Amino acid sequence: MIKYAIAAAAVLSVLAPMAAQARTYSCIARSPTGSYGYSRNMYPLARARLVALNQCAIRTPRNRVCVITSCV
Repeated sequence: MIKYAIAAAAVLSVLAPMAAQARTYSCIARSPTGSYGYSRNMYPLARARLVALNQCAIRTPRNRVCVITSCV
């Protein structure tokens, strides 16, 4: 019985970090000029937001601001 408990604990210790990283995020950023940027299937959330903002900034004229409109 103890063997099974140790084996289960070993399996969970390996799978737990993988489960935490399985969550991915997608974000959309827009500017008032209609420009947009998006990111898909990124981890962590901060990286997904940054990629969407950078993509929007590439398409946006100077002196305009992009904002995140949604993240899922």
